[in-house]
Amino acid sequence: MPIAYTGLPIVLAEFPEHQERIKRLFKRNEAFQCLCEDYRQCFEALKYWNRCDSEEAQARGEEYERLLRDLAEEILLNVNEAK
Repeated sequence: MPIAYTGLPIVLAEFPEHQERIKRLFKRNEAFQCLCEDYRQCFEALKYWNRCDSEEAQARGEEYERLLRDLAEEILLNVNEAK
């Protein structure tokens, strides 16, 4: 799968100070690739719910904000452990 269709570009944009380590980790670690894809999907879902006018939009948006923070923490943990 081309990198443009993974979560890598979004993760790199979110953590510019760790770009080189993220790229290295992404190339060699399939679990990290999945984590980046999860981050991308959550990021896209959050954008959707932030634009939505439904009754459940605020609650869903808050849920995805928490999930995105958790995924960001997990990404940084992986990056820091991979030094």
